[in-house]
Amino acid sequence: MPTPHLQLLSRSNCCLCEDAKLVLAALAAQDLCSWETVNVDQDKTLLVRFGMHVPVLMMGDEELFRHRLVEGTLKSTLVELQT
Repeated sequence: MPTPHLQLLSRSNCCLCEDAKLVLAALAAQDLCSWETVNVDQDKTLLVRFGMHVPVLMMGDEELFRHRLVEGTLKSTLVELQT
């Protein structure tokens, strides 16, 4: 199975978003995922949908986490997807 690609919906000056980026960078370094950041403030549709409720981690259309990423849980999910 290909490496899962995740989208982190975030905004500037968000400490939870910065924490999420660190988690994703660590998991990507282990080749468990690839990821990108999308700034909700630059997309009106996302801003209306999520408002201040960031970070949000998406895999395709599926929302995996909102507000806080739990590294252990996310890692388990990613490992499971690759087996």
